[in-house]
Amino acid sequence: MPVLDTESPAEPRLGSPPDSAQGRRSLPLAILETMRPKQWSKNAFVLAGLLFSGEVVHLDAVLPALVVAFAFCLVSGATYLLNDAVDAEADRHNPRTASRPIARGDLSRGLAIVAATLAALAGAALAAAINWESLVVLLGYVVLQIAYSNWLKHVLFVDVMAIAGGFVLRALAGGVAIGVPVSSWLLLCTGLLALFLGLTKRRGEAVALGGTTQPKRAVLESYSVGLLDELIAVVTPSTVVAYALYAVTGAATDLMLLTVPFVMYGIFRVLFLIHHGGGVTDEPAVVVWRDRPLLLCVLMWAICAGIIVAATGAVPDPA
Repeated sequence: MPVLDTESPAEPRLGSPPDSAQGRRSLPLAILETMRPKQWSKNAFVLAGLLFSGEVVHLDAVLPALVVAFAFCLVSGATYLLNDAVDAEADRHNPRTASRPIARGDLSRGLAIVAATLAALAGAALAAAINWESLVVLLGYVVLQIAYSNWLKHVLFVDVMAIAGGFVLRALAGGVAIGVPVSSWLLLCTGLLALFLGLTKRRGEAVALGGTTQPKRAVLESYSVGLLDELIAVVTPSTVVAYALYAVTGAATDLMLLTVPFVMYGIFRVLFLIHHGGGVTDEPAVVVWRDRPLLLCVLMWAICAGIIVAATGAVPDPA
């Protein structure tokens, strides 16, 4: 965020160096693992503009959108490499992160920084090959991620708002990549949905701490379950209402109302997971992939919206 069970490498004992003879992976696999390919699914937001513009049936639009989406995968992977290189020592003493390649000794800090640099340059080159607007949005995303990693993630409320901003930039990049007006409805709904998912993740972390474990980031001390429930109670109806208003007034056809139930079910499913599924402490992208009902809901929403747009030629109002 998220059935909710996947294999993970064995975690070394806290405070002791990882066992280099156990579970060691090759260098390319260690780099790829550190780049978190499971998280790349969140870059599908880059394709939202392609879907809602009706350009999804045109190859000359699909190709640049896919290229920019892959550029975001490379750049986001580069930020993970850099973050893990910086936080390697702290990660070794955290049960949740001790099994990461740099923390367990499969990848050195120096090689991680080199790989991050190459991945970032490759992503920037791909975006620039599409158009300069895509490059500008991509660089804006990089700046936001650097600011988040170093400062914003330590500021109450701003941390989750920065996460939401990253998703908004993805959606914006998809529009400029294919040269179509970016609907303000798309940006608003994307931002609210990302904010909702970010708050549910924080709530899962607050539940996991249980008031007994010292969080690694001071900002987590300021989030209580009660406060997060109030924030979620504000953002949840805002997200549903914003999407419903888009379907009624922003979309070019009333048939988009057919997609509203999928949005509502998806939100209800996430709320169920955080209250009855042991909390949601994973990234939103991982939550979707691990929970089959939620994944099915997302796929059905995308198929339904795609069919409506393709069949009616409906283009969202960019206003």
